[in-house]
Amino acid sequence: MRNYLYLLLVLLLGGGSSLAQTAITTASGQTFHLGDSLTIGLPHIPGERYQSMGWTKGDMKIPAFAKGKLKRHIIRPKKDMFGDIITEPDTLYFLSLPQYPKDSLIVYLDEAVQKGEIVTAPVEHTPLYPEAVELLPQDYVPALIKAGYTTYTDIAIKAYAQSLGNSESLNSATNNPFEYQRQRATLLEKLKEAVEKFDLNRTYYLRSQFHTNVYDFTRSGYPAYHSIGYIPNHVGIPAEESITLYPTTKKSVYFVGVPADRAETFEKRAGSLGSPLHVVYGKTYIRLLPAQDYVEDGSRLYNVQVDYLGLDLYEYPHCAYYHLGSGKAE
Repeated sequence: MRNYLYLLLVLLLGGGSSLAQTAITTASGQTFHLGDSLTIGLPHIPGERYQSMGWTKGDMKIPAFAKGKLKRHIIRPKKDMFGDIITEPDTLYFLSLPQYPKDSLIVYLDEAVQKGEIVTAPVEHTPLYPEAVELLPQDYVPALIKAGYTTYTDIAIKAYAQSLGNSESLNSATNNPFEYQRQRATLLEKLKEAVEKFDLNRTYYLRSQFHTNVYDFTRSGYPAYHSIGYIPNHVGIPAEESITLYPTTKKSVYFVGVPADRAETFEKRAGSLGSPLHVVYGKTYIRLLPAQDYVEDGSRLYNVQVDYLGLDLYEYPHCAYYHLGSGKAE
């Protein structure tokens, strides 16, 4: 009996060792082993669903930055009554999370690593302006009024209402002229409160997509190309009663320093190794400058003078981790 238990223990330990040594290499060259603890990142597109993973059953929220053990399940081929294969064999990888012991999170490793939805590198970094806050669509109208580019017009009130979201009450107020008149005083009061709270002296940032040129090995970084180094040419409230800001500045960022090994990792992960053009994302840091003069013309387009301070480049649209480098505006 003792010998039998010893043999069983050896087999179990041997099986576990074999399992731990099973390597899975992604298209970008990242290697994992079954049993590894993997960290879930953020959705590739902010505010949207994960593109590379999902629960096998139910529709629970995927916990960002939680850790789960990598496992796999081999789906055997199915055969018809004559013995012919009708489905090809397949391998599914999934994460086992301790807080959800009865459920499995399927993960498509290649896509998850490429899109940053599985984190394989440190997320900590020091941005160019740690104190900066994002300038959101609901800030646009209060910012314009605080800086003196417009005033409390009906266009501004309606645009601000739509920037707050899609509540039934706000939609009714902006779509129905009679309802708007009934709610106008309340909406105006909300806008005035927002203008009062808006701090014109703060540093803000806007998130947007950029392009880099081919990596410069002499200077160790990416030179300016297309829109890199420039603030977005416009940002608008995504609504029918829209207002669009055209930030205007004489400054730019002409170069962003990135170590060669960091750039290589990025290009491999993005699948653009050796390409003359790479898609990146950035935070452009600005301070809003007061308007020199104001003439109300009913326009919904505003040229806003800003002091452009600099740029942080990232691999993904959320600009939360996988920082590439920074550049000061000049």
